[in-house]
Amino acid sequence: MEKNKTGKYFKYAIGEIVLVVIGILIALQINNWNENRKASNEEIKILNALDADFKVSKERIGKTLGSQSKVMSHSQALAGIYERHNKKEYQYFDTNLDSLSHLIAYSTSWYRAEPVTGAYNSLISAGKIDLIQNENLRNLLAQFIADFESGFEDQESSMKLLENLNNETSHFIFKIASNKMRHYLGYNSRKINSLTISETFFTNDSYFGNLFLKSIDEFNRLERQKQMLEQVNSILNIIKQELENKLS
Repeated sequence: MEKNKTGKYFKYAIGEIVLVVIGILIALQINNWNENRKASNEEIKILNALDADFKVSKERIGKTLGSQSKVMSHSQALAGIYERHNKKEYQYFDTNLDSLSHLIAYSTSWYRAEPVTGAYNSLISAGKIDLIQNENLRNLLAQFIADFESGFEDQESSMKLLENLNNETSHFIFKIASNKMRHYLGYNSRKINSLTISETFFTNDSYFGNLFLKSIDEFNRLERQKQMLEQVNSILNIIKQELENKLS
């Protein structure tokens, strides 16, 4: 009798242990499922935030590339006049000072895109970068941010060249300033439209030497920002694919 009772108790105890273990395993499974669901939901939020930032970055870089291209084309137009040494062109600009002012203003402009990196920086500071499951995306993001934060090597030299260019035109730039700009700043309209200054300007070797050097920097920066745009497009494409997969 005692032996039979002991056997029953033993079987009962084993059954209890098995049930407890199964319960624990189920609880762990449910907990893991909940944690994975939370991580997946958070990853979706992160991807959406990155998507929004990089779409703005794409727009900014695109606009900057457009402005830089105008700078290059205006610089080339000025250089062409300088190299032709055609007095009829000088006479034209003597009576079309707005055109001369426009060419000079654009050729002495400087543009650089400023991408939006708030979502990525927040992700890094919170130590949540590993929530992004796609390793390729993580690598592309890190590479893009590193390239951007390394800065533009031409910035210092470009600023110096711009200073040189402005020094070469400062003595007559007010005289040729457009009436539109004058009125915007609260100045009176230009009284004279023919100042006979274009020949002196277009034969200024120092100005056009500096303009050529600036164009080299401008071209290199243009190419680098084209590469940045390619990186942004790659990142956006992967984010789109990831979101489609997770939301399907």
